[in-house]
Amino acid sequence: MEGIYPRSLVLPFVMTKIDEGEYGEAFTMMRRQKVDLNLIVDIDPVRFLDSGGVEKFLDQVIPIDYLNLFIACLQNVDVTQFRYRIPDWLERRDCSIDKEDFDFGAKVNHVCKRLRTLMIEAENEGQTKGGKQVSAGHFLLPVLSTFAKESPPKLEEALSLIKDNALAVHPSSSRKPPLFGEKAQSSIQYLAFLADYELLFNTSLGMYDYELARAVARNSQMDPKVYLPFLKRLKSCPEFYGKYEVDVRLGRYEAALANLVKSAKNSENLSSIPVLNAKDLTVSIGNDFEHCMALIESHMLHRLGLELFRSDPAKSREIMLSLGNQLLEKGQAKTALAVFLAAEPPILEGARQAARKSGDWKFLFSLPSDIADENEESIDFGNRRLANEIAKEIAAESNGTSNRRILLTDAARVLLDYGQDIVGTIEMLISGEMWSEARRIASLHSRQDLVKKCVDAATTYAGTCIDDFDERTESFQKANDRYIEVLKLRKAAIRESGLAPDEEHDANVDDSGSLFSMASNASLQSNMSGSSMSSVSSSVSSVITIGAQSTFSISSEHELAYKHKSKFNKLGNEKKKKKKRQRNKRIRPGSEEELKSLVNTLKVSCADPSYCEIIADTVTFLGQVGKLDLARQLFESYNAMKVEIALVQKERIDAARCEKEEHERKARREGFDEPLIVLEVESDVDRFSCAELPETLHHIFFYLQ
Repeated sequence: MEGIYPRSLVLPFVMTKIDEGEYGEAFTMMRRQKVDLNLIVDIDPVRFLDSGGVEKFLDQVIPIDYLNLFIACLQNVDVTQFRYRIPDWLERRDCSIDKEDFDFGAKVNHVCKRLRTLMIEAENEGQTKGGKQVSAGHFLLPVLSTFAKESPPKLEEALSLIKDNALAVHPSSSRKPPLFGEKAQSSIQYLAFLADYELLFNTSLGMYDYELARAVARNSQMDPKVYLPFLKRLKSCPEFYGKYEVDVRLGRYEAALANLVKSAKNSENLSSIPVLNAKDLTVSIGNDFEHCMALIESHMLHRLGLELFRSDPAKSREIMLSLGNQLLEKGQAKTALAVFLAAEPPILEGARQAARKSGDWKFLFSLPSDIADENEESIDFGNRRLANEIAKEIAAESNGTSNRRILLTDAARVLLDYGQDIVGTIEMLISGEMWSEARRIASLHSRQDLVKKCVDAATTYAGTCIDDFDERTESFQKANDRYIEVLKLRKAAIRESGLAPDEEHDANVDDSGSLFSMASNASLQSNMSGSSMSSVSSSVSSVITIGAQSTFSISSEHELAYKHKSKFNKLGNEKKKKKKRQRNKRIRPGSEEELKSLVNTLKVSCADPSYCEIIADTVTFLGQVGKLDLARQLFESYNAMKVEIALVQKERIDAARCEKEEHERKARREGFDEPLIVLEVESDVDRFSCAELPETLHHIFFYLQ
C-alpha cells in the first residue's frame, strides 16, 4: 500500500521534531521529502549552535554522506522568512529575540566552524559528546566539506589536514609516499569535487609544499610532462628562490620580492637550477638587485622595495628615482617632485622635470644649476631659453581658463626675472589686459616706446569693446524675442502631450510632428541659435545639460577671446574654427536644442564678473594716461548695455507675471484647476544680468562730467 506525505503535514511534523531536538528523524524525513535542510538551523540558530543542538545532530545523523549533504546545502539565508514560515503555535518568545541578534550573513561560517570543532574533538577523544564511538579520520570528509564551504574557502587548512592525516596513518614499512596512499588520494579527489583542481594545485604551491602539489596534480587533467619537470625544478631551487618563483607564478608579487631579497641576503647559489623552456619559467634566473628592480618596476612595488632596502642608501635612491619616473609617466608630477626631493641626496634633474610638468616654475628656477663646466655666458643663455619655454607653456595653459590673467602674469614674471625679455614681458601683460603693470615695467626700464605700446593697445581694446557692447545688446534682444516664442512652443507641446512640466522629455515631445506647425518655422526669422558676436573680452562658454525630465543645469567656463593679437595669443584661429563647426550644425525650430542654444546666447551676451573687471581696469588706466574722454565713453557704453539688457529682462519677467496673474484670475472665475506650465529653465534665465562696475568709477564720472 503506497504512503503519501502531504506537505502541509510534513512541515509541522519536521518543525516539531527539530524543536524537540530529534534531528535524526527530522533529517531523514526532510531528505526524503526534499525539504530545505537549512530549516534545521534556521528555526532557532542560537539554540542549535550554542545550546547543544550541534552535538545532538552529530550523534543522531550517523552516515557521513548525510553530514556532507547537510554542509553542502547550507546557505546564508533564513528560510523561515520566505519559504517555511514558523507557525504561531511553535514560536517561542525567547527564540524570536535571539534570532533578531543572529547574523544570517555569516551563518554558513558559524555552522561550519562549530561542526568542525566538535568533529575534530570527537576524533581526538574517540567518541562524540553523546558517547558514540568514532575512529581517527572518521569525520575527515565532513571536515574537508566545512573548510571548502566557508567563505572564503580555507583550502590551505583542508590540504594540511589531508597531509597530516596521511602521515598519521602511513605505515613506516611502506615505500609509497604518504600522500599517494589510497585514503589521501581519495580525500584529495573529494576536495577537488568541492573545489577546482587548478585552484587546489595553486593553493598547494602557495604552501611551498611540492610533494602535496604533485599529489594534487596526479589526479587532475594536468600533463605530467609539464608539471613533473616544473616541480622537480622547484625542488632543486634554493629555499627562498624557489618560493620567489612560486609567488611570481601565483601573482603574489609582494611576497615574491620579499623572498627574492632574502635569497640575495642568504647568498643562495642559483647555478644548479635547470633552465626550462616552458611557460612555468616566467622570469630569468637571478637574485641580484637588477632582478629586484625589474620586479619592483613591473608591479609598482616601490613602497615595499624602500622598506626592504632601507639600510642601503644607494639602492634606496635608485628605487626613489624609478618611482619618480613612473609617477611622471602617470601624470602625477607633484607627487614625483616630492619623491625626487626626498631622495638622499636629492635627484635634482628629476625634480626639474617634475617641477616643470607640475607648473611649479618658482621652485624650478630656485633649483641650483648642475652645469659646472660651462661658462657664465652659456649658463645665462640656457636660463633665458628655459624662461622663454616656460613662459610659453604657462601662456598656453591659460587659454580658456578662469584664472587666465593670473597665469599670464606668472608668464610675464618669468620672462622678466629669468629671461631678461622686457619686450616679451610687455606683450604678455598686454595679452592679459594688464595695462598698468605693463606700463610700470616699461617705465622702470625707461622704454618709452613700450609705454606708448601699452597706451595704444588699451586704446584699441577700448574701441573694440564699445563695438562689442552694441553687438551684445542686439544679440540679447534678438535672442530674447525668439526665446519667448520657443517657450510658448515648448509649453504648447507639453500641454498637448498631457505631461507635467517635470515629466517632459525631448524625445517624447520634439519627435511628434503634430506638436509644431509650419508657423514655428516661419517664426524663426529672428532665430538667434546660429547668431554670433565678436566677444572681445569674454566669450563665455556655457554647457547646458538636459536631464531626462527637461531639467536644465547651467555651468559656465570663462573663455576670453580678444581681437588684438600677439605671439602669445592664438585664440583667433580657434574662434573661427568654432564658428565653422556651428554653421554646419542644424537645430530644429522650437526644439529643446534651440531652447538650449538661446539660453546659451542670452548668457554669453551678459558681461560676467571677469569681463567686467577687465573693463574696469581699462577705464581706470585710460583715465590715468590722459584718455579721459575715451574712458568715459567706455564706461557709459558698458552701463548702457547693462541697462538695456536689464530692461529687456524686466519686460519679459513682467509679462510672465501678468500672464500668471491672468491665469489665476481665470482659474478662479471659471473654476478650473489646470496648472500654469512653467519650465525650470525660466528661473535661471530670469537671473541673467551684467556685472556691476566698481562704485569708485561711478563716483569719478559723477564729478568729472
